[in-house]
Amino acid sequence: MERGSIQRIHYAKIRKIGENKMANITIREYSPESGALLSNISTLNFGKVASGTHSRVKVIDIAFGDATSIGNLKLGIIANGNITVNPAPSSQYSDGSTANGHFGIESTLSFDASKAATSLTRHFPGINGTATSTNDNNVSIEMRSSTISYYIYLDIEVSSTDSTTAGNGSYKIFFDYA
Repeated sequence: MERGSIQRIHYAKIRKIGENKMANITIREYSPESGALLSNISTLNFGKVASGTHSRVKVIDIAFGDATSIGNLKLGIIANGNITVNPAPSSQYSDGSTANGHFGIESTLSFDASKAATSLTRHFPGINGTATSTNDNNVSIEMRSSTISYYIYLDIEVSSTDSTTAGNGSYKIFFDYA
């Protein structure tokens, strides 16, 4: 049985105190084999994923405009598309990711084709049911410059026990800026 999954990407803009100007955001997708820029995106399509398998790894980064510095960058899952995010999180790392789960997330300073060549080993600990930046199920992402994130690797495992048809899910990006 195959399931389709499209993950929408939403972001929370934090208004700079004393100003009406907001930071702009661009999400860029890269080739998992070469690291070449494919396009700017607003929707991340994982395609059809057979039950009991992983999707292909997607590689993105986040670039910010109208800001000089970004801080507290976090990514959370606010809708899971009927796929279990993480039934029992284990071995939580300092960035908030865990050693198990069904929504993989890893990040690196430089593009790493080996990360994209196999299923990811770090995962979201759960769904961000409050859609807030302080939720414990968000994963922190480092910055490779003051306005560009590390490369972010994402994948999805459709468990053989997920018996419902997968639908649309959503990631949400949280950040502070100056």
